[in-house]
Amino acid sequence: MDAAIRRPSLAAVAERGSWGSRWEFLLSCVGLSVGIGNVWRFPYLAYQNGGGAFLIPYLIMMALAGKPMYFLELAMGQFGGVGPLAMWNCCPIAKGVGCAMVTVSLVVCIYYNVIMSYTVYYMVASFASEVPWSKCDPAWADMATCYVRNTEVGVGSAWSTHRNEAIAKGTSKDCVCLRQGTNGTNTTTGRNPNETAGKETASLQYWERHVLHLSDGIENMGPVKGDLAACLLFSWCIVVMCLVKGIKTSGKVVYFAATFPYVILFTLLITGLCQEGAWSGVAYFLMPTWNKLLDIQVWQAAAGQMFFSLSVSMGGLIMYSSYNDFRNNVYRDALVVSVMDTLTSIISGTVTFSILGAMAHDLGVPIQEVVKEGPGLAFVAYPEALLRLPFPQLWAVLFFLMLFVLGLDSEFALLENVLTSISDEFTVLRTHKLMFCIGTALFCYVVGLSCITHGGNYVLTLMDVYGGGIAVLFIAIVECCSLVWIYGLNRLCGDLEFMLGYKPGFYWRITWGFFAPIILSVIFIYSLVDYKPLKYEDYDYPDWADALGWMLALASMIQIPFWAVVQVARQKGTLKEKLLQSLVPNDDWGPSDLSLTAEYRAHLKNNSPTTIPLHSVVHHNDNAPPTQPKEPPSETAKLADAQACQA
Repeated sequence: MDAAIRRPSLAAVAERGSWGSRWEFLLSCVGLSVGIGNVWRFPYLAYQNGGGAFLIPYLIMMALAGKPMYFLELAMGQFGGVGPLAMWNCCPIAKGVGCAMVTVSLVVCIYYNVIMSYTVYYMVASFASEVPWSKCDPAWADMATCYVRNTEVGVGSAWSTHRNEAIAKGTSKDCVCLRQGTNGTNTTTGRNPNETAGKETASLQYWERHVLHLSDGIENMGPVKGDLAACLLFSWCIVVMCLVKGIKTSGKVVYFAATFPYVILFTLLITGLCQEGAWSGVAYFLMPTWNKLLDIQVWQAAAGQMFFSLSVSMGGLIMYSSYNDFRNNVYRDALVVSVMDTLTSIISGTVTFSILGAMAHDLGVPIQEVVKEGPGLAFVAYPEALLRLPFPQLWAVLFFLMLFVLGLDSEFALLENVLTSISDEFTVLRTHKLMFCIGTALFCYVVGLSCITHGGNYVLTLMDVYGGGIAVLFIAIVECCSLVWIYGLNRLCGDLEFMLGYKPGFYWRITWGFFAPIILSVIFIYSLVDYKPLKYEDYDYPDWADALGWMLALASMIQIPFWAVVQVARQKGTLKEKLLQSLVPNDDWGPSDLSLTAEYRAHLKNNSPTTIPLHSVVHHNDNAPPTQPKEPPSETAKLADAQACQA
């Protein structure tokens, strides 16, 4: 593998491509970080973990680990000008971290597009004269348990009873409407939560019984759903067309993809806050339950969402920044995008909880009892809330188009990360970019079909928790420790000073060197100690499914020790000598702009060799003209430098 991973020549850099403008890079990073997870995952995790009690740990984790890791990845990708595989020439023993990132990107890429296919399905269904989840249709509903909540806007307290008996007694001002059947028949009920016990909303049954056709467990997978398979194929076709020329095409698409969702999101925010009862939901979101802060599971959930949202430790950020100009102010970009991501999550949470507050007001129940926890919050609560708006078909189309677009630019980065990383390894693939892209997408599509069977949502949850959750946390720990403690914090800061013109301040040094690795390690260890078998709502996964999930997680995590052993074994000398040699950067590690090589070496020589170890600085002939090829250091010289570094 190492023979193929080399710093690109000037011709290779031109062939590899670059961003058309700084805005393309910035918007692409916004699109990668601000995805479906901000609208779908963040609100339901906040709902699950006490509203404001989740927001505080999330912001703390973002400040101490998320933002520092985000800047670190963007900076290293821009400095080396290569993807997450070749970047680890800076620390060969950690080469497996890059392989693990690519593996995780591939796994997330597969199931993320399945979620996008759901949005396509809902968007198409919304073009009907009446959105299908606005009524209980015998074709898919359980008529004994299905009901539709009062979704009328501005309706007074009096409701007509169109059935012989009311489900419950109560004054007219306490009534909400339960509409059963397809003929619009209404039943009046009071605001007593017991009156809807054992019943399910039409939007929930439409999601589970019609869209998913959800089976009773992962043991009963059932056939592939043809309609979802078509939606999934459509999603992959759009992704491939947008990546036909790599970032040259995706960079143009993001001008729309990264900005359009905010138009819809702010519209929903204004509309949601105007609903009666909405502010009680917002208060639940913003006001913390202080005793929840003592629950480490809340902190664990906050850390997981932070990584899922920012897309840290998946390689996409390294890949995107590798196409930057070497002198680009990546520090500014990292701050802008991380702040945008946090604000978007808060805005999405406000939208969601304003909707939940209004629904809780209609039902007369606590906000915690309005909907089920989980991903259905996006595909149950939002669709139901859209029924409250005038012209719900229009709003439904726009909302699910927004979700699709949010997912699209994140999917760009996930797939492009895989393509770029492998192309950096095997440069011949760059001349067959289209076929390579189509082949990879076809593979992902075929594997993704397992997620759109009747039991497919159980598979998707398994992939999300194990393939994109636990594994990412482990990768982040090793990544941070390798760059800061092996490559060296002083060397790292010196590289950034050479690239940006100034050294990172105390905040960055203390978070990289202490807070980020310690916090992430504590959460990862706790997640292992407090491990509980996976559940899907009330369904317990069988042992073999949990074992399959751990195999999926290990598929990426095992790359790290495996390639570390390979790197050590490839060195010469005794075991100690091999180990020390694998801890120093490869000869070809340096700035992406090769015209700066001599200047970079001179910059490094001005730093103490005890704080910034670099064997190439000590052993190169500095009197030779910059254009002359340099002799690589001998193994003995590399070993001597490595021993000096360790001292």
